[in-house]
Amino acid sequence: MISQDLFSKIAQTNLSLPFRLSAAGYIRNPVGYFTEESSHCEIIFCLRGKGLFRINSQPEFVIQANQLVIITPSTSFEYKSLDEKWEIATVRFDCNLMLLLQFRLKMNRPVIVNSSDRILELIDALCMSEDYRDRSLKTSEIIYSLLVEAKLQTIGLHVFTINPNLTIQKVVNFIYDHYSSKLKVDEISRMVGYTSQHLNKLFKNELGHSIYQYILKVQLEQAACLLETEEMTVEQVAENIGMESRSFYRLFQRRYKVSPGQFRREMRKSM
Repeated sequence: MISQDLFSKIAQTNLSLPFRLSAAGYIRNPVGYFTEESSHCEIIFCLRGKGLFRINSQPEFVIQANQLVIITPSTSFEYKSLDEKWEIATVRFDCNLMLLLQFRLKMNRPVIVNSSDRILELIDALCMSEDYRDRSLKTSEIIYSLLVEAKLQTIGLHVFTINPNLTIQKVVNFIYDHYSSKLKVDEISRMVGYTSQHLNKLFKNELGHSIYQYILKVQLEQAACLLETEEMTVEQVAENIGMESRSFYRLFQRRYKVSPGQFRREMRKSM
């Protein structure tokens, strides 16, 4: 029989572990919306296929095989499958955020790994833990090894890897950073070293929009947000997103089926 003192020591050890596993498993063709408002962190690793992520209303991004996302606590995120082959592994755990940040890994954005073998070996070991409480010390060690492995594999990646999906992600990030400028497709294409036709084809295959359509989508979404939350005139909103007022009125009404002014009134009524 375990003495009270020994039980207290074991309990204290478990509470002070750097990583405490909550759940681990594999999901085929997942889709859903989740809101995390707890101490959970989550590692999502893509085994095959591809899916679309959006985290904290930030720019959406594509995740595919040999990419993982580390999601920080109290983070809202949604994802959906872009093909029937999409399969992911998830590891959910509790930890101190400051400890997690010490790994200097990119958080809430996709990370590419060189090889999936060791990553999957560690995830498999976590999935085989039938009772996380009984193996708390071991699972804490495995999660630590998983984070170290992710760090080691990303250090060796060459930043100029020729990968169409990296190119598309670079373009998406550029659009979100510069949507208020008068962006031109041919200038964006030269920036990434593709012809306009080829880049447009890649972009449409991945995201279902031409580059011009995606720029317009981002501009109008940002305008809708400004109309709802800021005390700006419609003309100021148009200028803020890099559009002339006349074009803005026409394009906004085509997308949202109401004028910018009516959109603002309806949104504020519902608040």
